[in-house]
Amino acid sequence: MDNYRITKLRAYLFEIINTLTTNRNYQINADMLGNVDDFSLDKIPTESVVTRWISGVEIHRDVYSFRSRKTYSQDTINNLKNIGFFEDFENAIKTNNKEGNLPDINGIEKIECLNSGTMLSSDNGNTAIFDIQIQITYRKDNKEREVSLWKKLLQKLTLPQQMAENILQVKKLK
Repeated sequence: MDNYRITKLRAYLFEIINTLTTNRNYQINADMLGNVDDFSLDKIPTESVVTRWISGVEIHRDVYSFRSRKTYSQDTINNLKNIGFFEDFENAIKTNNKEGNLPDINGIEKIECLNSGTMLSSDNGNTAIFDIQIQITYRKDNKEREVSLWKKLLQKLTLPQQMAENILQVKKLK
């Protein structure tokens, strides 16, 4: 479970939230929004592959809805704090991205907020659900595809078998 991208993203989000608030009485769940001040990290179904190169390298993305349940009322100050939290959150993500402080995910290239945090709905007049979308972009190397391409190329060049094997060995594809 520790190797899942969502698990590593969750750990990263704990670090960010802990710098933005003194409240440590919260949880980051997956696909489940619990109590007031809790968060939920929900994967949004999207096309995963963004770019595919002939070499076998692929750029992928995961998009998540990062939701929170906050107190909500006619108190303007409280509601401004709720939206302000998501503004601070977005700025922290931008700063971390620029500084290369990224989640510990294999091949990760960047993390970004796709929108500003906004209120989605009010539950019962006392709480509201706020949401911001997060996207991670990461690189995957497909060695099998690269090996296949090199083998096809070497076959077209009609090289002796031993020479082709040596080239694959030098490329560390064998």
